[in-house]
Amino acid sequence: MIITTQRSRAGYLVDLLLTAIGWFAFVYLFGSGIVAILRATAGGPDVNLWPVFLPTVRTLWGYGLLALANAAVLVGWAVYNHRRFGGKDRRKPIKALSDQRLAKSFAVTSAQLADLRAARISVIHHGHDGEILQIEKSQPRLHAVQAG
Repeated sequence: MIITTQRSRAGYLVDLLLTAIGWFAFVYLFGSGIVAILRATAGGPDVNLWPVFLPTVRTLWGYGLLALANAAVLVGWAVYNHRRFGGKDRRKPIKALSDQRLAKSFAVTSAQLADLRAARISVIHHGHDGEILQIEKSQPRLHAVQAG
């Protein structure tokens, strides 16, 4: 089960703004760090970075091609599974739960189960080990409307 909560538009916009600021800061700091490393490797702040960066570009191209190959394999596998199994529901429906099995799973008698179903409000008191100690059943009070 997925539990979701309603969010206000203002809360959503604050989250969006903070996320955008965080990503901008990350990209800026990461990029400036990489440029600083490359400049130090090249020999100073005024040196052309292209000769230093060229071997890195080749490595990045290799990583990019490998990532594309992985993506192609995963997309191919997803398409294959969709075509082969799409629209088929192979799960078996669960068997109907009998009153005896339900009563046994909650450690109550059949009479207590019938009482719980009949009551609109039930308060169940449990012991330390989870066993049911007491069941209080009550009907809600109906307030009579008096003609005045």
